[in-house]
Amino acid sequence: MEVDPTKARGHIISDETFCFTEDLCKLYHLCIGFNKDPLDEDDLKFTYEYDDDFTTFPTICLLAMKNIHLKVFDTPGLPSLKPEQLLHGEQIVESFKSIIPGSTVKCIASVEDVADKIKGMLVTIRIDILDPDDNEIHYSRCYMKCYVKGCGGFGDKGILDLKIPSPPTRDPDDILEIQTDKRLALFYRLCGDLNPLHIVPKAAQSVGFPSPILHGLCTYGIITNAIYKTYCPQDHTSIKKISARFASPIFPGETITLHLYKSDCSIFFTAFTSPSLPACIGVISLSSTAKL
Repeated sequence: MEVDPTKARGHIISDETFCFTEDLCKLYHLCIGFNKDPLDEDDLKFTYEYDDDFTTFPTICLLAMKNIHLKVFDTPGLPSLKPEQLLHGEQIVESFKSIIPGSTVKCIASVEDVADKIKGMLVTIRIDILDPDDNEIHYSRCYMKCYVKGCGGFGDKGILDLKIPSPPTRDPDDILEIQTDKRLALFYRLCGDLNPLHIVPKAAQSVGFPSPILHGLCTYGIITNAIYKTYCPQDHTSIKKISARFASPIFPGETITLHLYKSDCSIFFTAFTSPSLPACIGVISLSSTAKL
């Protein structure tokens, strides 16, 4: 079957509800680094259900995306695909309003674009997180870019321009070191991503990794949390947009070295686990209240 992007664009692949239970919220926040110091009272608003300001961090909306990329397989205009053909390459989150712990949201996912990349194609999925009773209440919008191997050559270069800019070439303004737990992938999978690639050694080895890798979206949350604590502590609503490109895997237990570059109300970042190999590259846009 030939690829026909005009049939695929706008196709709704999922329209479901998702419940952010209080326990799920607490687990997620612990996984991305809140209350590493158990005595840090500022973090309790993310990890303690009886805190007066109990709330959620902007990246938690990603939990509602569970397996959405697999539902693209039945999209009109796209050929039959296999899970191993998909590579999650980039992730963008636009945050509008904090999700209330314990609440249920509506999650609408659609194919936003399909673009020819010669040896493959780039499928962009848009996910809108809404109040199920009032669609005017918009919590967040996510863009998930998946590269699909072996489906290129159809000529359509796409209609979206969501390129993630590269960080500056100058020296970083700040450098952070983040130590990950060797068991982190085991804990994070309880947030809903049960891919054996993250827990079974033979599954990781079957696709070329020496051992299970950390979930990319866990890394995404860890980096965002580190930037939040550095530049806008106690005001998570300052985070307006997070854009990241996944370049290479991170293994549980590795130390993430984060190079940060300030530019107006944005923080560019590059995350390394080895000096010459970036693992994640991106930019976070903050409100004017952030302390840069």
